[in-house]
Amino acid sequence: MLNSHSFETSNAQKSRYVMAASAKPAKVISVTSGKGGVGKTNTTVNLGLALAQQGQRVLLLDADLGLANINILLGFQPKATVQDLLQGDASLKDIIVRYQNSTGVGFDVIPSSSGVSQLAQLSDADRQRLVGAFEDFSFCYDYLLVDTAAGIGEDVLYFNVAAEQVLVVVDQEPTSITDAYALIKVMATEWNAKEFDIVVNRTPAGEDGRKTFAKLAAATDRFLSVRMNFLGAISDDEALSKSVMQQKPVLQLFPQTKASRDYVRLAKKIANAEGSRVPKGGMQFFFQSLLEHEG
Repeated sequence: MLNSHSFETSNAQKSRYVMAASAKPAKVISVTSGKGGVGKTNTTVNLGLALAQQGQRVLLLDADLGLANINILLGFQPKATVQDLLQGDASLKDIIVRYQNSTGVGFDVIPSSSGVSQLAQLSDADRQRLVGAFEDFSFCYDYLLVDTAAGIGEDVLYFNVAAEQVLVVVDQEPTSITDAYALIKVMATEWNAKEFDIVVNRTPAGEDGRKTFAKLAAATDRFLSVRMNFLGAISDDEALSKSVMQQKPVLQLFPQTKASRDYVRLAKKIANAEGSRVPKGGMQFFFQSLLEHEG
């Protein structure tokens, strides 16, 4: 059930886009995984809120073009989606939804919808419309978090390769580690990707995720020429399940729980790494690169 202060309609939020320009374009981070069910979308949403709590301007893109997830996790039904943008029935301002907590802290969301065409099926006009839509938005945000689908489908690979930073979510299950390796292998051997940041989710009590990371890194070190960075771990926390049922971020409902504190640490680590960053050009560059890779 939506409450009146959690969401803004497109008309109510338009004035917010008259923003002071950032010194840098938005950093684009893809949040991805080798298999489904490892908590990728939860990571995207809570990381977005944690960054927003630190004063960052954050935009989330639901890039699962076959099965929308973010709006379900946040409990809203979008009035318009990326599909409406591609069809020319809505502008980017029209489809962006504002999610915020009771104190007004939050992030923007570009919702997707089930059945959106794959990038390979987009016409030239659709591609140009997608790129052009972001022309005026590259400096309006500090971060664009891209929640990809799971696996090694073409669209997943396109989003990951075009992003400035690739964040791979994995848990301790052997299939999760194996599938994460498969994703990294395809990106490294076929797309020449060189660097990956790893977040270990659902870490049991008393562990810090490094054992799981070590298993994945051992395989990549042996067979691939890539750089693997351990970004952090998210505790296995029953509060996460409760927050999913209530369709709100765990960081909003249970800010003092282990998982919430882990998300805050993860966001701080990402934000603190900005000093060494060489911007790639922000969101417009991301979508231009995305479609060039597809072509």
